[in-house]
Amino acid sequence: MHESILKERQLNTFATSISLQDIRTLKELYQLKAETRELRAPVVNNIIKQRVVGQACVESLKNALYSLETIYIDDDTGYRLLRLDGLKQIHVDLTYEIRELQKDIYYLEYGEDKFIDYLAKFIPDFRDYVNKGVAMLKGKHFDAFITDRDGTTNNYCGRYRSSVQPIYNSVFLTRFAKNRCNYPIIITSAPLKDFGILNVSINPSNTFIYAGSKGREFIDLDGEFNSFPIEERKQRLINLLNDRMLVLLQEQDFEKFNFIGSALQIKFGQTTVARQDISHSIKDDESAAFLEKVKGIVREIDPSGRNFRIEDTGLDIEIILTIDVDSSESPIKDFDKGDGLSFICSKLGMGETKGSTLVCGDTPSDIPMLKKAVEMFDDVCAIFVTRDEKLKQQIREICPNSYTVPYPDILLTILGLLSL
Repeated sequence: MHESILKERQLNTFATSISLQDIRTLKELYQLKAETRELRAPVVNNIIKQRVVGQACVESLKNALYSLETIYIDDDTGYRLLRLDGLKQIHVDLTYEIRELQKDIYYLEYGEDKFIDYLAKFIPDFRDYVNKGVAMLKGKHFDAFITDRDGTTNNYCGRYRSSVQPIYNSVFLTRFAKNRCNYPIIITSAPLKDFGILNVSINPSNTFIYAGSKGREFIDLDGEFNSFPIEERKQRLINLLNDRMLVLLQEQDFEKFNFIGSALQIKFGQTTVARQDISHSIKDDESAAFLEKVKGIVREIDPSGRNFRIEDTGLDIEIILTIDVDSSESPIKDFDKGDGLSFICSKLGMGETKGSTLVCGDTPSDIPMLKKAVEMFDDVCAIFVTRDEKLKQQIREICPNSYTVPYPDILLTILGLLSL
């Protein structure tokens, strides 16, 4: 497994190929990214099953990489420039897309040992972090592995639609899921599909339980769909909200928000729209004005404030349907990842477990998930990806058996090495 993964012949199971392309529009970028997903998924299957991966695969990845690297760069901004249509243009930061292709190519050409050396060259104190993480979890078999995706097990991307999972990432995660845990669960704020986590993941089928919309909807290991019940009145309200958002994003002043970060994501019981991206490609005053416009629409639909909660991350505006709770403080609350985890566990019949549970996240939105796991399970440990000292302290207070690392690739390497 540690030698070069490439051989000079190609398996019949590998059929997709990618040619050199002249990428000039955002639509063409997304089409190329979809092609890389179709290529990467069978490659992961071959690696997991210790089959040969052909040289043609790497040539296709190199064609995709070159197609991205040759997109026109605006000298004034340093960003690449793509057309939205015949007239409008948008600046895009393709750091994620380019770097992850470079890493996949290196991984396939030089093998896992040299690939880990390669990561160590770019990430400060990489080996120290990895060694401590491996030592913390060594020898454990986990009843449940509960993790966030973006920023935790996947590096952040400027556009969700472009955040196709890399090959090395999937191999490390799949190996861990198959060898070291019984219930591997990914809980994300993104939708499940159209466009959601299933559209950007390349893990083999029946490997992960995918939970979208903070756990309101999930697909189990048998491929069965489950959803948290929403009362009819609240469903009508969120349908109205989604209709209003679609109209808003067609307006000339606001259509740019369709093409940054998370864009518009219509989820199950939640709607998310980006107001900024990690590259800060939107001016601050425009981003703030868009936030106020969205808040105004929510107030018009829900003047009492009992049906929706707005969570502003600085990048995304998350509009979340409330749920009824038995509490003397408040009869309603936001639906969070803790509620999602509780729902998933009840549907899967997990109940109380005597085994170990590993929880991974990267932001305050993952804290309810950690709290719920500590409440439900006996032996919980956590690895979070963060450099936020306040968040680190909060994690330690909730889960003393915890560890933090600064980059997703460190967590991935820990998981990958544990499952060898």
